[in-house]
Amino acid sequence: MSRRLSVLLLSTWLMTPNLALAGDLTPEQMARIRRAEKAAVDKVNAAHGNKKSSEMSNSERREMIREQQEAVQKVMDEHGVSPKDYARQSARMGPKQNEQVAAAEKALEEKAAASASSPQGKEPGEIQLQEGFNEDNPVMMEEQEGAPPVVEHGLPAGEETPAVAE
Repeated sequence: MSRRLSVLLLSTWLMTPNLALAGDLTPEQMARIRRAEKAAVDKVNAAHGNKKSSEMSNSERREMIREQQEAVQKVMDEHGVSPKDYARQSARMGPKQNEQVAAAEKALEEKAAASASSPQGKEPGEIQLQEGFNEDNPVMMEEQEGAPPVVEHGLPAGEETPAVAE
C-alpha cells in the first residue's frame, strides 16, 4: 500500500465520526440557539434605534449588518456549533422536527417568564456585613442583648482636635 493511500484512509477514518456528530442537535439545543440568536439581533437593532433598513444610509446599514453577523457568530461560538452545521440541520428539518423545536422554544419562554415573575427563584448570595466604618473606628449598634443603644457625643476615639491658629 502506498503512503498516499494510507494517509487518505487514515484521514477518512478520522473525519467520519466528526461528520456524524456535526448534525446531532436536539430540539432543545436548537431552541436555545434560536432564542439567543434572536436576542442578539434584537440587541443590535435596539442599539441602532430599531430603524428600518430603508431609513438608514448605506454605511449605517452596512455597519448594522456587520454587527448582527458578529453577534450571531458569537452566539454560535457560545453554543459550540458552527454556523454551517446549524444552517444545514435547520434546512433538513421536517415539519415534525420544526414542531418539536417550536414546542421547545415555547417551553423556554414559559420558563423564562416564570422565573422573571417569581423572585423566589433566585437565591441571595452571601451578604458581607461590616461592623463600623473601618477596623480602627468600629460602630456598635448594641453591645449587649436587650440593652439600649449607646449614643456617643464628640469626636471618635483616636481623633484629636486640630490646633487653633492664633
